[in-house]
Amino acid sequence: MSCQTGIVASSKLATYLASNSHHSDRCIKITIEDEELQLIQNRIAAGDYESDWDRNVMVCVEDDEPCYIFYRLDQKANDGAFNYVFMSYVPMDAGVKNKMLYAATRATLKRIFGDNRIATEFNCTLREELSLQAYKNHVLSKGSAAPMTEAEKELAQVKKDEAAMRSQMSNNSATLPGLNLPATQDLLTNLEKFKKGFINYLQIKLDTETEELKLWDCANIKASELPEKVPAEEPRYHLFNFNHEFEGNNLWSVVFIYSCPGYSVPVKQRMMYSSTKACFLDSLANMDIEIAAKREISEGDEVKEVDIYEMIHPQKHASRAHFIKPKAPSRGGRRLIR
Repeated sequence: MSCQTGIVASSKLATYLASNSHHSDRCIKITIEDEELQLIQNRIAAGDYESDWDRNVMVCVEDDEPCYIFYRLDQKANDGAFNYVFMSYVPMDAGVKNKMLYAATRATLKRIFGDNRIATEFNCTLREELSLQAYKNHVLSKGSAAPMTEAEKELAQVKKDEAAMRSQMSNNSATLPGLNLPATQDLLTNLEKFKKGFINYLQIKLDTETEELKLWDCANIKASELPEKVPAEEPRYHLFNFNHEFEGNNLWSVVFIYSCPGYSVPVKQRMMYSSTKACFLDSLANMDIEIAAKREISEGDEVKEVDIYEMIHPQKHASRAHFIKPKAPSRGGRRLIR
């Protein structure tokens, strides 16, 4: 199980990867700076992958600086896209914090770049381990793959296609930390506004066609207006920052609501919303958006102002009275026995 760090791609890196211009580059260097994945260098291809290797990889890597390297091979996958070698370089004398940060962020970066594009990956602690010869030794150490039957080839392609579907990125999107589905930049921007208090309501739609999370509505609303925001025919995620009084204090509490009208919604849509919910909540936590209460509803009338208040501050029910054993039936006064 990988540890999520909350590190996200910088706007420059996200734009670069979305533009597809990186396919013409041979070597891409990425580092972690200011809690973001930053594009440091991108070097174009001049020859074949072997002649380009050392004059690109070995030049852009510094002895004492951790980094990630994506190196484009000449080999292409069945869909016509290039395969890449992914290298994680963390020097032995790097601080413990850097070692943990780069190790924990590796999976996030691979997902952003596209897991299905990575043919080989390895970790290095010495600069010499990044040379072309070291790469060839690494490939040899893995051994040659045994010939496959046609059925085995078909199965391998199915698995690869499944991985591509899981890791696909929209050209106009970046990925939320800890979330498998991509989120549009518009949604990410408004999540930040919501976090800072500029708006108090967001409605998020999961687009089953593009398989991404989109901002559907954002506003400043009163709690009494929330029921009207719930669609009657489609599922949605809702975030509402509820301003209220409790025990003499003025509070702001974020509630998460998953609305789903019921079985009139297609099965695929229901399943996608349901299975994505936990990842989305984890992503909000990584963005320091604290959820005070969660609820699943089927219609807007289930989230009236009194319901929201009860979600955040459940009433303390009076404890049950203790059972008192009834007295035995009276037999009259005590008799004297002679």
